[in-house]
Amino acid sequence: MRKLLLYSGLLLVVIMGVLIYNYNRQVNTTQIASWQPAKIRIPGLHIDASVLGVGATPDGKMDAPTSQALNSPYWTSVFWYELGAAPGQAGNAIIAGHVDRVGGDPAIFWSLHTLTPGARIYIDTGGETTLTYVVDNVKSYSAKEPGSEAQNEVFGSTTEHRLNLITCSGAWTGTGYDQRLVVFSHQVAP
Repeated sequence: MRKLLLYSGLLLVVIMGVLIYNYNRQVNTTQIASWQPAKIRIPGLHIDASVLGVGATPDGKMDAPTSQALNSPYWTSVFWYELGAAPGQAGNAIIAGHVDRVGGDPAIFWSLHTLTPGARIYIDTGGETTLTYVVDNVKSYSAKEPGSEAQNEVFGSTTEHRLNLITCSGAWTGTGYDQRLVVFSHQVAP
């Protein structure tokens, strides 16, 4: 009888956890403003992913949440830097994504390095508008000392409507990758 009660209690906890998780994901997706990015699509890489808004870390860098869970949504979603421009606005809109997961399996931007000039990127907003971007070029920067020129190219102000995608690249150092890969693109008419 005690085992039955224990197993029933555990089953109830698991069911409640799944319900709460699904409810929170549904609530979070419905709170997106019409101008905010909700989804990124890169047909050439077979990417169709949710966009999560992030801010800055305590030391002022763009946040990119991680998890020890292999099936975390952090590995299959991308992160829009809310402190910068939004896609569709004048400025450098920044979206980052992980290259791999805990253990080294591919994450959302695993193949980002294969994008070439002319490739198309689509951003779907919370208002169901689709914004179209065309890749201009792909560059790598040092992760440790990117320099002010690199910081300005990626995050600096501009009157153009730009979208910069960022992921890790280069060699694994034991605590992270030694480079950042950036895909630069500009907005075009649909």
